Amino acid sequence: MAAPAERRRHRATRPPREGSFLRHLRAALAGHSPGERRRSAPLLQRRVRRALCARRSPGLLSRVPYRALVCDLDGTLLLQPPDLDPDLVAGCRRAVSRGLIFCVATGRMPPGAERYLAELDASGPGIFYNGALVRDSEDGRDLMRLTLPRGLIWRAHEIFAHAPVNPLFYRDDQLYCLDESWAARLYSEEQAVPLEVIEQPADFLSMGGFVKTLFIGHPETLPIVRDDLTRTVGEEARFVMTRRDYLEMIPPTASKGAALRVVADHLGVPLADIVAVGDQENDVEMIRAAGLGVAMPGAPEAVRNQAGRVAPTPDKGGLLALFREILPEYFD
Repeated sequence: MAAPAERRRHRATRPPREGSFLRHLRAALAGHSPGERRRSAPLLQRRVRRALCARRSPGLLSRVPYRALVCDLDGTLLLQPPDLDPDLVAGCRRAVSRGLIFCVATGRMPPGAERYLAELDASGPGIFYNGALVRDSEDGRDLMRLTLPRGLIWRAHEIFAHAPVNPLFYRDDQLYCLDESWAARLYSEEQAVPLEVIEQPADFLSMGGFVKTLFIGHPETLPIVRDDLTRTVGEEARFVMTRRDYLEMIPPTASKGAALRVVADHLGVPLADIVAVGDQENDVEMIRAAGLGVAMPGAPEAVRNQAGRVAPTPDKGGLLALFREILPEYFD
């Protein structure tokens, strides 16, 4: 049997084992070019460190503080419309008063979200129309506004006009419809925005400036409509499901993830320092872009698979319990 001194010398000459952090970082950088590695390494280091902390103990996440929180509205912050949970509102307002940058990222138009932004005391830029618009909360200036190509909606009209859907159109922060159907009126009431009927569809829908189109329909019908519309418009637009019965046509480069990058640049906050929370397909890019992406417990499996965390169910404290865990500097 080797003497203690010999064993110590043997250990000293052995090459050090690669730790979990380095192994995970090396795996994350695999396949990247040298230039991409240099650009990506700082962000990946933070993500790997947080992932390892979460694996060992979720509470360890508090050692690497986040600076901003970006949340989807419907299905995330707003679970029982039209009112927000009073405890959640109080917690968010207190967090903002302690220095947290809080933003809302929603598919709604600004007039339909303003009430909630005011209640929550949202301090950062707002993301609207599923990422087609980013608006500064301080001066109302548009930091980014994307629109659908001129004439695209009228070209798509030949498809949706014969489909069992109720189309709604968004232009200049106004809501328009072809006819005042029950579904259109209900949506207008839920969003608390006025609805205007289009008098001359061919002329109006051929114009530019439309931010998005929403198709309300049966969950089993919308995938078929989506395929037909995709064949018609090609790459001039993208389609996202925002609810089982909501299909949206938005500008091709619009996404909450791209909008989150605009917000991060405007605030001077690295994406790694941002927590993003959502519940639907339209939230995936944002969840993936943030330093920590969180999916709601009722989100589709494909969305939950993209998230670093899944929020607790309401009976286990919901979002507030999660915020207290990962943002202890702001929530108590």
